[in-house]
Amino acid sequence: MGTATSPASLSGRLDQEWAHICRRPRHVAEARGWGVTDVPFADLDELLALAGYRVEGTAEHNAVLVRLVRLARSDDLASRIVLQRVLPGLLAAARRRREPGDGGQTFEELVAAAWLAIRSCRTEHDPAHIAANIVRDAAYRAFIAPGRRLSATEVSVDPKTLDETPAVIVTSAWEELATLIADARDAGMPSADLDLLRHLVRAGSPATVAKEREVTTRTIRNRRDRVTARLRRLALAA
Repeated sequence: MGTATSPASLSGRLDQEWAHICRRPRHVAEARGWGVTDVPFADLDELLALAGYRVEGTAEHNAVLVRLVRLARSDDLASRIVLQRVLPGLLAAARRRREPGDGGQTFEELVAAAWLAIRSCRTEHDPAHIAANIVRDAAYRAFIAPGRRLSATEVSVDPKTLDETPAVIVTSAWEELATLIADARDAGMPSADLDLLRHLVRAGSPATVAKEREVTTRTIRNRRDRVTARLRRLALAA
């Protein structure tokens, strides 16, 4: 399943990534073990359909998605499945906000925010519209919250603390990112890549990082995409 997209675009790379994992026996066996549906499925594409992907949704489809979202709070494969499930909504949201010369940046920002939205999603609130809620939360995180942070007084967070793995399980975006960076460091990710992640967190946008590093914004976005793609691969291989 999926749309015909250029491999050079983020959506194209996500489609390639999905094609690589959706029939991998280890991932399919893991997903079957979750028991999110009584309907047999041969691969993760079929599980996506059972969760309402590009089909006329039913209450059972939504129930399967809700179970996946609950798993996604702490499971990387479930998070990736939910991300694939909401990609059409993210693409539509990006099209509504895209401006001439965007170069795919709007969609990139949405996907990054969607991962955190998925990991922190609470299904107790409006479970009947869980996919739409994730897309709205991602759009809020990507486009509205940054502006509000700039206009409000907040407690500053030292990016160096992102190397510290939380001692307890928490659900905030900062702790989620801290855990991810710690896992990447332990898996051998180059320190330069981790430094870029910290710089992006501190600066708030690729354009600001590019200015501070005296390179083009496209260079920073490309590096960010490579780093996040490696993070996803590390998460799925764990």
